[in-house]
Amino acid sequence: MSTRKLSITRSILRFEGNDIAAYWRRFAMLLTLSVVIATMGMLRNSGAVVIAAMLVAPLMTPILGVAAAMVMGWLARAFNLALIVCGSAVLCVLLAWCLVYVADVPRGILIPDQVLARTDPGTEDLIVALAAGVAGAYVQINRSEASLLPGAAIGVSLVPPLSASGVLLYFGEPAEAYEAGLLFATNLGAIILSACAVYIIYAAHSVAFSKGRRKLNFTASVVVTLAFLAFVVLQLGKSTYNRYLETRTEAQLAQTIRDWADPVSVEIIRVDVNAKSKHADIWLIVDLPIEAAYKVSSIVGLLPESLRETPLVDVLREELGPGYLVVVRFQNRIGAQIILGTDTVQQAPDVEKITEEN
Repeated sequence: MSTRKLSITRSILRFEGNDIAAYWRRFAMLLTLSVVIATMGMLRNSGAVVIAAMLVAPLMTPILGVAAAMVMGWLARAFNLALIVCGSAVLCVLLAWCLVYVADVPRGILIPDQVLARTDPGTEDLIVALAAGVAGAYVQINRSEASLLPGAAIGVSLVPPLSASGVLLYFGEPAEAYEAGLLFATNLGAIILSACAVYIIYAAHSVAFSKGRRKLNFTASVVVTLAFLAFVVLQLGKSTYNRYLETRTEAQLAQTIRDWADPVSVEIIRVDVNAKSKHADIWLIVDLPIEAAYKVSSIVGLLPESLRETPLVDVLREELGPGYLVVVRFQNRIGAQIILGTDTVQQAPDVEKITEEN
């Protein structure tokens, strides 16, 4: 191994420097600040503040240290660093929960979008984490490319999922908190695996593939990492497939509602389908005939005859199947088309047609 490669390898493996205690004090301080920034940013629903937390977070370095120790066959160090990372992750979740608890955030409010954005991990997140791990390891080896590290930190997003998990636990959403934790686990496993590949290619292939105990230790650690990632990928695959089913079902459901209402103008505000819980949420606005403005009747009586012939409930049951809990929120409005300067008042054109023309 050349002197340069030996120096690079040593700096990666001993990233704490000479004063180990001082490094971990800085690590604890920066990690605490990152959790505070991320949690407050999520509560304020500010993406810019959450990005700032990603830049402050120091978790990337010890995770890359785990990969470097694995490649060198130092299982004890790799295990200790992995314990530190996992313990830090648990403490981040608890700290986020405590911050929201101390702030006394009302539990009845809507959960911010920045929190919910971390609760739907998929296989695309795994691809991003693999790429970010490659970028982080590459920057460590090629210090001249240090400008790339902030981009890798933003792309992998380590602390925000942990903060989101703590916030969701406070709001009483353990299933969503698990999904946010799964996103962190995805990033953790993918970074370690991709960083191992980079270290082997650039600096340590002679060590990883040498004979003896180091090769055995490296192989065992990679097998454990792959098994962990296999579990994560299985969970992500389920989430991705459910998301695909939900998106397809929502599109089909929207089209079914349009077909049911035709020729009556119906504006579909929202269609949300949760395949896992078998729950659907539908928001509609139905245009009533112009003459409904001059009638005193029940809402059902004002609806066009074509909509009363086939109830929407029957259409939804046929599309979704039995067992679904469907919440339908609808409003009625009078739709009119007036030719100014004349007494001509006609029925307003279909909302979908107006949208297509524009």
